[in-house]
Amino acid sequence: MRRLLSIFIAGTLAVAASYSSAQEDTRLKVTARFDRTAIDPVETVTLSLTVESEENVDIQSPTLPPIGDFEVLSQWQSSSTQASLVTSPQGRPQFKTVRKKVFNWQLSPKRLGDLTIAPIEVVIDGRNHRTQALSLEVASGAGNRPQPRGQARPGQGFGSEEGDGGEEDDLFAQLLKRGMGQVPRGGTRTMPVNPKEAFFIQVETDKTEAFVGEQITVSFYLYTTGVIRDLDTLKYPSLKGFWKEDIEIATHLNFQQEVIDGVAYKKALLASFALFPIKEGTSVIDSYQAKCTVIPGNDPFGALGMGRAFTFTKASQPVKITVKPIPNEGRPADYSGAVGDFQVTARVEDANPKTNQPFPLKIRFEGRGNAKLIDIPAVQLPDGLELYDKQQEAKFFGWGTSFKEFTLLLIPRRAGEFVIPAIGASMFDPQAKKYVSRATEPLRVIVGEGANQAGSSQSFTGGAENSGAGASTAAKPSGPVAPVFKDVFVPTERWTLSQAVAATIGTHAMALLVLLFVAYRELGWGQGKPRLSRLIRLRVRDIETSAKKGDARSVGIQGVNLLAFTLEEVVGDRVFEREIRKLLAATPPTIRKECGPALEEAYTTFELLAFAPDAAVADWKNAEKLRALVQKTAKTLGRMVALSGSDERST
Repeated sequence: MRRLLSIFIAGTLAVAASYSSAQEDTRLKVTARFDRTAIDPVETVTLSLTVESEENVDIQSPTLPPIGDFEVLSQWQSSSTQASLVTSPQGRPQFKTVRKKVFNWQLSPKRLGDLTIAPIEVVIDGRNHRTQALSLEVASGAGNRPQPRGQARPGQGFGSEEGDGGEEDDLFAQLLKRGMGQVPRGGTRTMPVNPKEAFFIQVETDKTEAFVGEQITVSFYLYTTGVIRDLDTLKYPSLKGFWKEDIEIATHLNFQQEVIDGVAYKKALLASFALFPIKEGTSVIDSYQAKCTVIPGNDPFGALGMGRAFTFTKASQPVKITVKPIPNEGRPADYSGAVGDFQVTARVEDANPKTNQPFPLKIRFEGRGNAKLIDIPAVQLPDGLELYDKQQEAKFFGWGTSFKEFTLLLIPRRAGEFVIPAIGASMFDPQAKKYVSRATEPLRVIVGEGANQAGSSQSFTGGAENSGAGASTAAKPSGPVAPVFKDVFVPTERWTLSQAVAATIGTHAMALLVLLFVAYRELGWGQGKPRLSRLIRLRVRDIETSAKKGDARSVGIQGVNLLAFTLEEVVGDRVFEREIRKLLAATPPTIRKECGPALEEAYTTFELLAFAPDAAVADWKNAEKLRALVQKTAKTLGRMVALSGSDERST
């Protein structure tokens, strides 16, 4: 009897525990996912772990499992609470509150293939919860594939309105989400004037008033009630007065439905840009112009693409942007012109640095805005730690954010513990309308003894910070010294008239020969088409002239044109319309490997000088600094021409 009673009690408790667990599971949801299922090897992916609960629970920060195939670039988290009206089991309306916390990691793949992340554990109210395992395809061209329905766009994360995806096909929900065609808050959105138009081009901006350097997102859309058979872009907007970064340039029309004033339109994105005003005043977003062949929507055969087609040319309306100056009050001394909201992280990649061997320290700024304008002041390193070189890389992502990463190559001259102080930069936050500072935490580094200290200490001298120190000390030559001749031959007799005339003619003839030789070398006389290296030298001379005057703007514009011209000649194709990064990607692998990083850095700097606000280029109005930049770029271009064999092809 007791045994039966024990079994009954145990079963009852098990059922109760199961019921309690089921109740808890319905009130708590833990999921993990990538923001994309496939990416290119040069792209990054966001991993998000989301905890949704109906109760106020204690959530500990999750720990990622070993992820040797990925590099963690940054991490952040967010929280939100949402209340909705639902119907209870008894049929009565009641409010349901859902609390959501999202942990995000930005990852960079280290290899190609199908990469996997094991389940992630998170402790909630003292209990362990595990997510499902995740997989990601990394392959060339994979990032251009269509993402599955419901997949969030890169950088957007999950749980947002546009990331859910389930409402996209619900026209009523779409109208609610888009506000029935209302103007974006703080921005503008042009609307159709005549609903009978075959098509029109809409321009939409997220703001019409901004500070110098503040990000403005502008998008151009094609609207039609018919069937677009052909599209020819006649003119992209020039966008003068703005630093421009491409967000998306449509390669094909992907139509969605939208209803405006009771008329059902098909809408497709043409182009989207991130703009950063260069100077205060009024700047104009000029028109996007296109020619379309359209079959009208009222044609009974239009839906089959068999109706009568008409060709029209349309342009979007210009939009004026009021640009406000960045305030001088409270401007920090280290402010370099960056405007936006950025976060900063730092990491030491070498887990076991050794004496007299350089190790990299990476400082990365990332967020919304133009991170290319961020610069860091000189780093005050502890005794025994030297800066050998400083490199930087910047990129603007297609989803509207950007990053800039500084790599400091440090050389420890002794073993032991070093504390690298906080490293940061100042920026202007346009939302808070004030200057803010973002800095890393101090980093503690343990350095061990190197294998060959004597040899290593001599291997890294004359770097970025030491180049001037040893330049003034000349080594004494070894071996015999050539004799110095002090006696000079002086004629003792005067020349006759005929000798003087002959000497004069001979001198002029020699001068003429020298001039002809210079023309042969520099201008390519008698050699057919001039060599590419000579054309580069001529352009470099013009840029150096501007550099001597301290004209940073002119140096930037001419430098961008020089890079585009040289890459076009090396690639032998101008189809990229001077898109320098696409031209560089089309060069042979040897050039990309040896010259690519230097050319990317030169392009970023020239672009900065050409288009950045005045505050960001103030330090560049130094003739020597500009001249050093031009000479370094010329050397890189010369090496690229030599590797490509373009000089031989041009003769």
